[in-house]
Amino acid sequence: MIYYGKLFELMKAQGKNTTHIRNEKIVSQDTLGKLRKGTGIIDEGRDPNNILPNGKQAKKIRITAVDTKSIESLCTWLNCQPSDIMEVIPNTWDNADRLCEILGEENKPLPKEDLPSRVPMEEK
Repeated sequence: MIYYGKLFELMKAQGKNTTHIRNEKIVSQDTLGKLRKGTGIIDEGRDPNNILPNGKQAKKIRITAVDTKSIESLCTWLNCQPSDIMEVIPNTWDNADRLCEILGEENKPLPKEDLPSRVPMEEK
């Protein structure tokens, strides 16, 4: 997965926040959400174009991504390089503790057995 924690740390150090991103239209609200979550994760939602026979919406599963134009906009805005705002954490079991920490809630890491439902993990 790609983790954008460094982005928010750099923004804080420069006295900037997500309100500035929205007001200055640096990236879209959808992209901002992806930056908060991290990308390369499995995002489940409802697909309004796919109605099941029982009338319910089918689940839509996608791997989230942030486009390079957004990365360029952020780096220009912050006067930095991509490596200053993002970190690649391979989806391997060797990195499970770090992934669980990032994907969990504050002070509550994601259980390791839940990792495959959030990121496409490499086999053990």
